[in-house]
Amino acid sequence: MRGRVMNRRMLLRGACGVAVALPFLDAMVPAFGRRVARADTAPKRLAVMWGGISYGSDGRAEDFVVPTTTGASYETTRGLAPLDSEGVKDRVTVFSNLLLPWEEGGVVPPGGRSAPYHYNTMGPLFSGMRGPAGERSGAPRGPTCDQIVASAIAGTTTFPVLAYRVQPAGYVGTNEIGGDSGALSWSQAPDGTLRRVDPTVSPRQAFEDLFTGFTPDDPVEAERARRALRQRASVLDLVSEDMQRVMREVGPSDRRRLEEHFTHLRALEERVRSTPVAMGSCRLPMDPGMDPPIGGAIIEYEGAGMPYSVENGYSSEDERADVLTDLVAMAFTCDRSRVASLMITEWKCYMNMFQLFGWRSDMHECTHGADGTSMATADAIAFHVKQLARLVRKLDAITDVDGASVLDNTALALVFEGGKGHDPEGNTENSAHSTEHMVALLAGGAGGMTHGQHVDGGAMHPASVFVSAMQAVGVTDALGEVSTSAMG
Repeated sequence: MRGRVMNRRMLLRGACGVAVALPFLDAMVPAFGRRVARADTAPKRLAVMWGGISYGSDGRAEDFVVPTTTGASYETTRGLAPLDSEGVKDRVTVFSNLLLPWEEGGVVPPGGRSAPYHYNTMGPLFSGMRGPAGERSGAPRGPTCDQIVASAIAGTTTFPVLAYRVQPAGYVGTNEIGGDSGALSWSQAPDGTLRRVDPTVSPRQAFEDLFTGFTPDDPVEAERARRALRQRASVLDLVSEDMQRVMREVGPSDRRRLEEHFTHLRALEERVRSTPVAMGSCRLPMDPGMDPPIGGAIIEYEGAGMPYSVENGYSSEDERADVLTDLVAMAFTCDRSRVASLMITEWKCYMNMFQLFGWRSDMHECTHGADGTSMATADAIAFHVKQLARLVRKLDAITDVDGASVLDNTALALVFEGGKGHDPEGNTENSAHSTEHMVALLAGGAGGMTHGQHVDGGAMHPASVFVSAMQAVGVTDALGEVSTSAMG
């Protein structure tokens, strides 16, 4: 007999206000900080980021992103201004003139993309594998760089990869981001099957996943945390009555699935109970509180949807990004994780630029000249650069277990959806629908990397920046079909 249909949002509710959402059981696991002992060496870490925007604006010659000079004395442009404001220009390398090759005559070159633009650059960039000819597909054809690195350096960390996304809504149509288009990270099963890793969108959930039950060093705070943990006891113990009721009401296949979840959750609880208290620079981050509200959809192309509004299309992404990068910094410091992927904005991003910079346009339309200049597009690039720069600054301020900064043992990379130049789909020039002249940023001191320059990439593949980051943390394999390192 089939069990009854259950709501995906159904909760197991127990004493002390504890509730367990069935599809997200692992997210309810208490997590202690790992003991960080003084050592001669520190673990290596990797953070990769994505921005769903090109830096160019259709038909406009001016450029407020790429510096006019190379080397260490390059000028800080409008789009790169956060490198100065965050004080990290000397810890970041800016690469320009990168080229993601495209399909010609029905043939996609190694590491290349299909001719149709939008949602077809993410896969080749993060996996190094060519996309399917003629298709507007961004799903990779190989594991992404974060997963490859995690398989080599994650060790016994509780979270091999932290997969986060800042933009919580698409701001188009039904206002959702989901499925393949909303994910940046893909793992490969032993049988070769690729599996999408759905990112955590809620900063609140990310905080609770990482630090529920964490015991900080401060004695007063530590005792308060211990009292809360004793009161909480075990999630499964507190919801046991409701759990048994649900088990009786579902069919055999659902029962087996729930039993596997509960068994796994119990094992994780026992594991984290025995994990020692974190020491040194590892601290409990500030509780972020409730997530900012999600903004409504905003569409102003082809007459579809609702008219442009300065109110919609924004969900406090600036605040959400600050929380998520703070969590990445402390997760690295506490050795909760050593690898993070962060989708800052979705491909073809429709975030409202009015809420961020006062421009009356969404981010995507800025690349098509909605503001009449290229300055709005540069500001959109700066929004993404700020997230990288802020994380670099945070990591540089934290002392690692070897006495260096955490940044000195980390590699970080940021790439964008496109650049500016030839559009093979529309057969036009000076277009934002292009993967010519792309820009990427590389930071961190892992592997002895030094920074502070603007480098002309000479039409090098943008994934070469990821290859450099991977090599810096000790993973020397090529990324899919791309083997060239941007750092030489």
